[in-house]
This record gives sequence, structure tokens and C-alpha cells, in this order.
Amino acid sequence: MKIFTYDDNFYALASCIYTAWEYSLCHKDESIKLQKHLFTQQNLFSENIYVSTDINKAKKVIESIKHKLSMRTYEIVYMAFLYYKDTGNDIYNYLKLAFKYGKKINYMSGEEIVMKLLKFQTAVNREIHSYKEVTRFKEVDEDLFLATIEPKHDILAELSYHFKDRMPSLNWSIIDSSRSIALIHPKDSDCYLQIVEKSTLEAATKLNDIKNPYSKLWKTFFENISIKERGNVNLQRQNCPLRKRKYMTEFIDEWLQFRYHIS
Repeated sequence: MKIFTYDDNFYALASCIYTAWEYSLCHKDESIKLQKHLFTQQNLFSENIYVSTDINKAKKVIESIKHKLSMRTYEIVYMAFLYYKDTGNDIYNYLKLAFKYGKKINYMSGEEIVMKLLKFQTAVNREIHSYKEVTRFKEVDEDLFLATIEPKHDILAELSYHFKDRMPSLNWSIIDSSRSIALIHPKDSDCYLQIVEKSTLEAATKLNDIKNPYSKLWKTFFENISIKERGNVNLQRQNCPLRKRKYMTEFIDEWLQFRYHIS
């Protein structure tokens, strides 16, 4: 078996798909697998082939998906890539089927690999919409707002469209503490991603300062609109898990109690 490995970004995966596809055309009887280079281990029964990122090859794959298949298929593939597990091999197998059947692939829900990618896409989309609602910014400096999140999937870049549209003239940043990456938005400019150093991450991921007047105002509003008699803690935690409340102003007291209880 040949295992084609790629770096952890979408262009790297697209480059790997191009190379693996070329190889498979010449070696139809040989098994092929795609895997992130980070997780690859050598064994006696397979040969690892590292594929370096080639932007031109990647663009050819992406354009082929968009124009020969559909934008819907491209969206499924891209969202599946953002899933927290390594989905490269599943995406490769899905595309082999997609290029065989064309645009009909979107209606072939009976195929296991199609259902698998739709499951990945749904999970990622749900988390994106969830963090649009639960992301909380705090003013950490004059004209600078910071939010910290801890998503399961790699959704940070996808959040940029939502918050840039709503806060175009503010300096703000969202940190993904689980991946040590920050989404940075200088006011009236485009967003960009940047790796966060450990010291910066530790400082940024501290709990919200509830003495901040804006934090106090939001917390008071949250408490006043809630109806105690209709409270349903189990349903609330189902819709907003504890891992998300860690950085949410209105739940900061509850998180502190939870943290104290388990420590």
C-alpha cells in the first residue's frame, strides 16, 4: 500500500489528491491511502510518500471540483476538511465517486462515503453557527477587543466573515486556544491568521474580568431576562456545553464553581 501524506492545510490536501490521483491512473491495482503527515507512522506493509504543497496542482483540483461537479460538492469537501479528525482519505474516496457520477453525487445518500462526508459537514456547520452566538469579546486595551474560544473543529477562519461584517471598524481578535491560532482583524482591513505563542495564549485565555463594566452590564442583562421558574439546567447545558461557557461572561460564576468542584 502507498500512503500519500500531506501537511495540515487545505491546499496541501488538494495537492496530495492530485498526486495520488495521477499515481492511481498508472497503478490501478495498488491500494492508496491519504493521511496527514503529522500522524503518519512507518510500517512494514506500506510505503509513505510525502507530498509537498503545490499551489498550481491544488488550484486545479479545487477548480475541477467547483466547475465539473458543483459548488455544493466543494462546500461538502471543504467543511469535511475542517472536521477535527483526519478526513483526507475519506475526501479522496468521496471525490473518486463524485467524478465518476458527476453532479448526481449530491443525491446519492445511500452511499456510505457520501453520508460520512455529509455528517462531517453538518457537525462543522453546527459548530460555526454555535460560535457565532456564544463568542464573547472583552476590551483588553483601548480600541482592542479580544475573544477566546475552544472549538472542536478548525472553524476559526470561517468565523471571520460573520464578525468582520458586524465589526468592520474595530480592532478585534479571536483566539482558538485549542490550536494556538489567532484570527486578527485590524479595523477596516482584512482578517488574517497568526500562530499564538504560549505566553500570549496563557495571558489571553484567563477568565473574563467581571469587574469590567461591560462584562457586568451583560451579566446583569442575562440574569434579568431569565425566568427562574422556567429554568432547565439540563437543556441549557445541552444547547450550550460547559466547554463553551468557559469564556462566556454570563456563565463565568458557574464555570468557576464547576472548576472549583473538580479541582
